[in-house]
Amino acid sequence: MSNISLTFIAHQPNRLIHYDFFKIGEHAFYEDDNMNARVLSTVAERSYFPAIRLMKQLIELTEGKFRFGIALSGVILEQAMYHRPDLITAYKDLAETGCVEFLAMPYYNSLASVYSQQEFAEQIQEHCELIEKLFDVKPQVLINTGMLYSNAIAAQVESLGLKGIIADGNPAMLKGFMPNEVFLAPWVYNTTTIFRNRELSNDLAVLRTNPEWSEYPLAPTTFADWLTKQPGSVTSISMDFETLGERQSDSTGVFEFWRNMILAAVEYGNRFMTPSEVVSEIKPIAVCDCHHETTCSTFGTMSHWVDNVMQQEAISKIYKLEKSVKAANNKDLTHVWRKLQSADHFQYMQKENSFTPYASAFDAYIYYMNALADLQIRVKRESGEA
Repeated sequence: MSNISLTFIAHQPNRLIHYDFFKIGEHAFYEDDNMNARVLSTVAERSYFPAIRLMKQLIELTEGKFRFGIALSGVILEQAMYHRPDLITAYKDLAETGCVEFLAMPYYNSLASVYSQQEFAEQIQEHCELIEKLFDVKPQVLINTGMLYSNAIAAQVESLGLKGIIADGNPAMLKGFMPNEVFLAPWVYNTTTIFRNRELSNDLAVLRTNPEWSEYPLAPTTFADWLTKQPGSVTSISMDFETLGERQSDSTGVFEFWRNMILAAVEYGNRFMTPSEVVSEIKPIAVCDCHHETTCSTFGTMSHWVDNVMQQEAISKIYKLEKSVKAANNKDLTHVWRKLQSADHFQYMQKENSFTPYASAFDAYIYYMNALADLQIRVKRESGEA
C-alpha cells in the first residue's frame, strides 16, 4: 500500500493577434479574443467538463477517499469568467466536495521566479487572492510554471509563507535520492519540496496511448498495482488537466481508464493525499541541493523558453519594462504587461511547437515584439515621457 498525491495543472494562454508593425501606436489590444474563447470552449467540452464530472463521481464512489490537488492559472480563470462562467461553477462544485485542494501558482504562468523576485511575489499574492475569492480556500502549496524549481525559488516560496512546493523529480537533480520522498532545500526550514514521480507521471500523460511502448495497452489495474507497490513515503503524480480528453481524446478510453485505475488504487488500500496533507504529515528525509533551475520538460531545463536569440531578447525586454510599468501606476497597463509575461509566448518562438497558433516561430516573435513596442509607447504616454 502507498500514499498517493495526484495534482493537475490547467492553463490556457492569451494568444496574440497578428500584430504587425503598422498597428504599433495605433492599436492597443493585442489578444485574439475570438481564438482564446474558441479554444477555451473546445477544450472545456472535450476535457475540463468531463474530467470534472469524473473527479466528482470518483470522490462520491470512494466516499471522499479519492482526493487530489489542482492548479488553475489566473489567466484561465479570467478567460472562464468572461467566456465560460459555467466552468467556474463546475470548479466551485469540485471545491464544495472538500476533497480538492487548489494550489498556488504564478497568476500569469510566468517566469518571474527567475527574473524578478518582487514580481513573482506579487503574482503569487494576486493568484492566491483570486483563488480565495472564487473558491473560499487559501492555497498552501505552490506549483510553479513548468514546475520551475531551484534552491533560490524554494527560498522565495518560504518567504511568501507557503508550506510546500511541487517540483519535478528529475534524476539528474535528485542525485541518488528517490522521488517518492519529501525534502527541504538548503537553508529552507518551513517549506517542504514534493518531487513528482516523473516516470509514472509520463506513463499516464505520454506513454499510455503510444502503441510502441512496451506496456501498451496499459490496463488500469496494472497501473494501480504499480502504485501500490511503490517504495517510499508518497508517490506524487502530476500532469496537465488537459491530458484527460484533449491530449488523450475520449476515443482512447482515457476517462474509463482513469475511473477504473483510481477505483482499483483505492480498493488495493492506497491512500490519496492532497499536497497540503503531504507537507503536514510526512517528514522530509533530507536536504536536496538544486543550484540550477530545473523544469518538467524533457531535458529538465528552461531550454524550451530561452533556447534561441528571439526568446532571449523577448524575455529580456519584457522584464526590463518592470520599473517603468510600475512607476506609471496604471492598473490596466500593469495587467497587460503581466499577461505578456506568460511563458507560452516564448515557447511559441521555438521552431518545433505543436501548440503554436502561428505559422512560424518568427511570426510569434514579430507579433510579440510589436505588441511590446506598442506597450512601451503607452507606458511612456502614461508617465508623461512622450
